[in-house]
Amino acid sequence: MRKLSVSLVLGVLILMLLLAPVGAQSGAVRLALTRDEGWLNPYTYQTGYPGWNIMTLVYDTLYYPDLNNEPIPWLVRTTRVSTDGRTWTLTLRLNLRWHDGRPLTSADVKFTFEYAARVAHSRWTPTTRNLESVEAPDPQTVVFRLKQADAGFRLRTLADVPILPAHIWESVTTVAAARAFRNTVGSGPYRVEEVQDGQFYRLAANPQYFAGPVKVRELVLPIIRDATVSFTALQAGQIDANSRVLTPELVAQFEKTQGITVMRGPGFASTILQFNVEHPLLKDARLRRAIASTINTNLMVRLLMLGYATVGSPGYLHPASPFYAAGLKFEGTKARAVAILNEAGYTDRNGDGIREAPDGAPLQFTLLTLAGNPVRIRGAELIRTWLKDVGIAVNVRVAEDAAIIDQVWPEFDVCRGRRFDMAVFGWSAPVMSRPTALVDLFHSDCRIGAINIGGYKNPALDRLGEQLVTTVDPTRQKQIAAQMQKIVAQDLPIHVLFYPETIMAFRSSTYDRWAFQKGQGYVTKLSFVDPPK
Repeated sequence: MRKLSVSLVLGVLILMLLLAPVGAQSGAVRLALTRDEGWLNPYTYQTGYPGWNIMTLVYDTLYYPDLNNEPIPWLVRTTRVSTDGRTWTLTLRLNLRWHDGRPLTSADVKFTFEYAARVAHSRWTPTTRNLESVEAPDPQTVVFRLKQADAGFRLRTLADVPILPAHIWESVTTVAAARAFRNTVGSGPYRVEEVQDGQFYRLAANPQYFAGPVKVRELVLPIIRDATVSFTALQAGQIDANSRVLTPELVAQFEKTQGITVMRGPGFASTILQFNVEHPLLKDARLRRAIASTINTNLMVRLLMLGYATVGSPGYLHPASPFYAAGLKFEGTKARAVAILNEAGYTDRNGDGIREAPDGAPLQFTLLTLAGNPVRIRGAELIRTWLKDVGIAVNVRVAEDAAIIDQVWPEFDVCRGRRFDMAVFGWSAPVMSRPTALVDLFHSDCRIGAINIGGYKNPALDRLGEQLVTTVDPTRQKQIAAQMQKIVAQDLPIHVLFYPETIMAFRSSTYDRWAFQKGQGYVTKLSFVDPPK
């Protein structure tokens, strides 16, 4: 979509919204999205947040993360796990139906997981690699047989994979066809009523939803790419809520605005400097430590976040995580960076201001960051400045989400490699909420380290990770997770910059039943429907 002026975007937005029934009495809520999310089905939506959150209003998962990010049964009535942790027997709730009235059965669940494994490369394809088989012995029963026990199976798989209607998707047999498929028949609390590419979505409540009445009759989801425009629209009453987190400089202003409520909570999302550890130069942990040493994360939190963030831990996990390893510190200074570089033989041999590696390769890198995210862009510019001061040249490249994913995480499959140097990246709250995230992020086998986008390899960490995923004792899990964090803090395949506090605003005069999910915010299914009983 071409970039439009602020006034034109607002004009189009206002006209569009005037055509829609709005206001509390009509039961409509206007929630702004940051970008086009395709057709809101599991193979066309675009972003982990808010795309996955909105898509799961249309499609249900077997489990769903509650407000504390703990997986709770959703389509499932009962779950039995074998003593070895490898066989999971799930009983579905009664009277589940697709939006077209057809029954949702165990055959659909079986089809969904086999489809992800066989046909469509997506964020769920890696989760199927540990599945030995999926069986549907009767319409209400699903049996998952795992190759090995997985302590994170409920949250990472059952609460993440949206169930597809087999009778609709069985004719979609290629990756290309899946990505172009425009059908949106799901089983969720909302049906997709209207899609205007690049402009808005209109969702209507599912009157037959199994979990009970849906709280808002209609959702209008305008696409507002420009952050300033979206916050201006919220303050002016042209939208009722915003999927964007408030930028720090707007918090005080919105807290003083009549009719607007500001919600705040701990931020389990992370903002990180991601290294491509397979890069010929960045595979050297000494160079990664030198780069990290130039970055003043405390100053970043003050300048970029105005204090509304927690400085990152070198072991990745947030200090509020029950699996956080206390005592891990990364003390970085310019002097330390210079000392590391000099000792490792990275010196400026030709006097051009850029250091060279011992083999003569210049320390020149491209740093990717996301368009439309001013905090990340400013963070990347700070990193460029700090690295220039120690003789490392950085070109900041700002790109749209799809372009970044294509280079950093092609087709959401780390087995397909990577084509980048460094990126200011981030992971959403659910990644932080499970100890097995350390395995997903850092295991060297791409079939296990499903989000190891940097290609990091450490045999000792792999062995610990394999213990962690098969361990169910919480005390032992914490011990193993602490050892893994210590290795990560030493090797620095990523450098966690900070964890932004989650601060969101909405117009309470229109709708005030938003549910705040820890680390994620109010764009959750739980804002519109109560958990099934």
